[in-house]
Amino acid sequence: MDIAKLYELQKIDANMLKVRRRVAQIRQQQGESNELKEAGAVATATQAEQEQLRAAERSAELTSQQLARRIQDAEQRLMSGEVRNPKELESLQSSIESLKRQRTGAEEAAIAALQRGEEVTTRLLREQEILAEMERSWQAEQENLTQEENKLKRIYAQLKQQRQPIVDRLGGPAMELYTQLGTRKAGVAVAAVKNGTCGACNVSLPTGIISSARADEGDPVYCPSCGRILYSA
Repeated sequence: MDIAKLYELQKIDANMLKVRRRVAQIRQQQGESNELKEAGAVATATQAEQEQLRAAERSAELTSQQLARRIQDAEQRLMSGEVRNPKELESLQSSIESLKRQRTGAEEAAIAALQRGEEVTTRLLREQEILAEMERSWQAEQENLTQEENKLKRIYAQLKQQRQPIVDRLGGPAMELYTQLGTRKAGVAVAAVKNGTCGACNVSLPTGIISSARADEGDPVYCPSCGRILYSA
């Protein structure tokens, strides 16, 4: 069995796994972030508040104008001499005073809505600036993520091309052993010998096992601790 090719296959598969995991992370990061959504929602709510205040201001101004016409009509009637009955005159005068108080209230409401609207408009402009900056940063990040994903896809395709000839060369029995071990050993079937230890479990290896692992061909040599195939260059 060509242990060197098995180890080469192991490295390719490890790189392919890294690429798949990174692509999965990228796809989770794509799309609007919670922070961006929250900033957009805040600006939208403030804009709705601004529109409500403008509507309230217009409504109060319209009410004031309507009351002004009613006051004018009542005063003209009062001054025309048409009403002579003292009680009717008193009632008309009282009505005019009531209308004037209502108009004053409407004018105050219009001014309050205007002032509050100016405050909200200032806040909205600030929120929109923050949102615009966040959107620019988000757009740049999305472009970078897309570029990275495309690069990783090209790398993954290259790794697949490198992998297939090795699989064909190793053959069925070796691939079956490799797959079974990888399934049982967290995806790592072959471990390199490093400084006299197993590169997977870091256990020191007997000299005889290390010497046997140096053979490129023949039966695989297993780590006595973790059970993975050992490869020694």
